[in-house]
Amino acid sequence: MATTPRPLRPVKVWFHVPADPTQVFAFVSDTRNDPIWCPNVTDVVQVDGHGVHPGARFRFNQTVRAGGRDLVSEVDVEVIRVDDRTIEWQVEDRFQERHVRLSVSEDKGGSVVSQTTVAAFKRPPGLAGWFYPLLARRTFKDQFTRLAEHFAE
Repeated sequence: MATTPRPLRPVKVWFHVPADPTQVFAFVSDTRNDPIWCPNVTDVVQVDGHGVHPGARFRFNQTVRAGGRDLVSEVDVEVIRVDDRTIEWQVEDRFQERHVRLSVSEDKGGSVVSQTTVAAFKRPPGLAGWFYPLLARRTFKDQFTRLAEHFAE
């Protein structure tokens, strides 16, 4: 019997990056750059399509430190939409499905990167459901801090 995903409230974050919005969007929308600015992502391989466009699929290898040990997982990502300065992905791993929308806009000589993530657990989330928004915000803040550092170099 298939389980019905249990949606959680959206997690929204935004961050200032000291660089031109066109450059920032070109960098973040190419998921193959994720190992540079996403601390948990160790590798990204394109598994369907060439480049970043709707329908392109990627496989991410992630390592997350939890309970004193490294948890390694594969995550499948499909690009749903790409336009001007917005990209949307559908993300799936063995625990959850996520819809991610990332936009880049101009702000005070730099960029504001905003991301909204809606997750749905495939099994009852237990305590993870309560802590997910907090952990997700912390993870995204770490990513965007590294992104800003990348462009500041």
